Amino acid sequence: MKKPLLFFLSLIFLGFCSASALAQSPSFISGRVLGYLSNRIGDYDGLRLRTGATEIHLFFPPHTAAKVRQLAGVGQLVTVDVEPGHGRPEHPRAGFGHPAEAVGSVVLAYRLNQVRNVRSGALLQLWNLPPPPPQSGRLVQTEGRLVGDRHDENGQLVALLTDKYLVELKPHQAEQISSLLEGVQRLGVAGYERTTDGFVNQTGLPVLHPTALTIRGQTFAL
Repeated sequence: MKKPLLFFLSLIFLGFCSASALAQSPSFISGRVLGYLSNRIGDYDGLRLRTGATEIHLFFPPHTAAKVRQLAGVGQLVTVDVEPGHGRPEHPRAGFGHPAEAVGSVVLAYRLNQVRNVRSGALLQLWNLPPPPPQSGRLVQTEGRLVGDRHDENGQLVALLTDKYLVELKPHQAEQISSLLEGVQRLGVAGYERTTDGFVNQTGLPVLHPTALTIRGQTFAL
């Protein structure tokens, strides 16, 4: 008789602990926008929020970036509705070199559901912004100065920057052409320009998905 009773009491205790943990998990949070976070190619997909002495990261789908940034500009006071535990592994710390309060070495991260600007009262509910349907984009052929590149946290080449486009590279494409880029000053690119609304890249450049690169007069199909 004692064993079933102990088992029953254990279940009640575990249920109470779970309920307490959920009650302590934040849902609505207020704070000031410190800046934004971006993914591997520089598309904005998160914001840094200061709540008292703590900085937290709130992540959102990249296609909602334009509307989020329009409503929640840097320095603005906002109230947000969030879900805990939805940060991305490539953002375990604060962006742009700013310190943040953390648990261990991990900044607290949440998924952003909605955001309200305290001053204007404007409200944005992200569930009303569904992902855009897949599309190829606009076919372009361009040539311009090669002005830089982007690497991920592992040092892998993920994009090339020309004076006109950010050229996103898949891993096999980067491996194919990385050794050919040393000393290159101009780059020809054929591919599809992303035309989907809502994305914002921190470079301010449109994103191009290449099908071929021309390097020193020689064209390489990707």
